[in-house]
Amino acid sequence: MRLSKIELWDLKIPFRDGPYKMSHVVQETTFGQVLCLHTDDGVCGLGEIVPAPALEPKERLARYLETATLLKELVGQSDTTLRGLIDQLQEKDASWNGITFGLETAYYDLLARQAGVGFADVLGGALNTSIEDYFSISEEQSDRVCQRISIAGAQRKVIQLKVGVYSLAHELGLIRTALDLLHESQTLLVDANGGWSPAQASEAIGEIKDPRLIWEEPCASYEENRNLLETFDTQILLDGETSRDFDAAKRAVRDGTAFGICVKPALVGGLSTARQIRDLCAEAGIKMRIDGPWCGDIASAAIVNLAMGAPPDLLIAGCDLREPLTRNPDLKGLTHTTPTRISPTFPSGFAVDGVRDQLGPAEMVWT
Repeated sequence: MRLSKIELWDLKIPFRDGPYKMSHVVQETTFGQVLCLHTDDGVCGLGEIVPAPALEPKERLARYLETATLLKELVGQSDTTLRGLIDQLQEKDASWNGITFGLETAYYDLLARQAGVGFADVLGGALNTSIEDYFSISEEQSDRVCQRISIAGAQRKVIQLKVGVYSLAHELGLIRTALDLLHESQTLLVDANGGWSPAQASEAIGEIKDPRLIWEEPCASYEENRNLLETFDTQILLDGETSRDFDAAKRAVRDGTAFGICVKPALVGGLSTARQIRDLCAEAGIKMRIDGPWCGDIASAAIVNLAMGAPPDLLIAGCDLREPLTRNPDLKGLTHTTPTRISPTFPSGFAVDGVRDQLGPAEMVWT
């Protein structure tokens, strides 16, 4: 199997309701890319490049220029050469991780189509046909938090509230507002994205005690969060370092102190690395949430396929990573099987012609 043509599209998707604020970055638009790998036997593989939200525009554009050169050189090469390039990119620094994820997604799509199996099958298989979809809220005012929780619905099992952006006193008020609106079986993920100091995190955890709470990445470093786990009898979901670095994730699994770990294929450098983390968590009996940065349909569907292979009792939730974005283009990559559960619309891969119809002519084509 040799690559005969490669198409590349820019994929810029604005946020629907204005800026989305996290402790380390404010996003107004996502800046991804879609690639389609064609082979000489007529098989196509689609992938979506998803840069880290905090990656500086200058660095992102530099990486995209380098990627274009690499893609041009792939034409005429075998799938073995493609796999070798992916392996090389996985050894580079974190600024390449979103590119590696997109290229590896296209590679797995090729393998699945060539073998005539579903995309989830090349990731170890699925243990479920759909997953819980958590709902994320990034709002400054309590009335907007109330509105978003109303949109999420009473059936929603997991809701995430972004903090680490405003004063601690104000954010404690937002947490209490959210908890007052949730019923006993719902879970609130309070996500600081590492934006709290150890003192702020300690104050928050000490002040609000509720079994429905999971504190997500309160502090920036793994050591700081581990110290919180040793100090407080509480639930902490690790993100940050452990979602960007395979060695950090392995250490967290080995330590076994965390309630759970976030697995993010686009940030950790691809589906194969994320699958290893997923399987390590499963073996150790550690809960996990599998998702990533906000992105388009192809990346969202790939990540949900990976999440479906997690043991259902250990998967906190996945996410419709298109939710806060405008649906233009709309490739309809995910289907809501219930109001709060999602599944890939095309288990065996997107129709390439349909994707091309939505995206228009490719910005770059190599033959």
